[in-house]
Amino acid sequence: MLQGTTESIGTEKKYDTILYIDVLEHIEDDQGEFNRAIDLLKDEGRLIVLSPAHNYLYSPFDKSIGHHRRYDKPTMRALKSEKVRLQSLFYLDSVGWIFSLANRFLLSQSMPTIKQILFWDKFIVPISKVVDFIIRFVFGKTIIGVWQKLPNS
Repeated sequence: MLQGTTESIGTEKKYDTILYIDVLEHIEDDQGEFNRAIDLLKDEGRLIVLSPAHNYLYSPFDKSIGHHRRYDKPTMRALKSEKVRLQSLFYLDSVGWIFSLANRFLLSQSMPTIKQILFWDKFIVPISKVVDFIIRFVFGKTIIGVWQKLPNS
């Protein structure tokens, strides 16, 4: 496993999968990073991006940890290249979306407390797993995009 941006890992090796977990929203030139990642994929390799969803949920917390943006389906689809096809695009943590909305408009906290984090992990995430499945992943506070590199590109 390698960690870093595409600029820091070199171009000699090609990868089956590149995974961004809460990373792309921190990179100002997300399209450039996306394109460089695609160039590092083997044919039919996958690029997977997990990111906070919905710019209307952008809060002091996002700013404090260096987010440039949040994504939704249209902005995630805007990450384009002729070298890949979008395979899957869906949301996670539907129940967490409600709490994120409350934080954005009511609490406006820049950092969650330890109690809030533990509550989220112990109660909100397990409930969201069930609700997400029932509602077919149509909304949530997290978005996941999966692209597959086209052969010979």
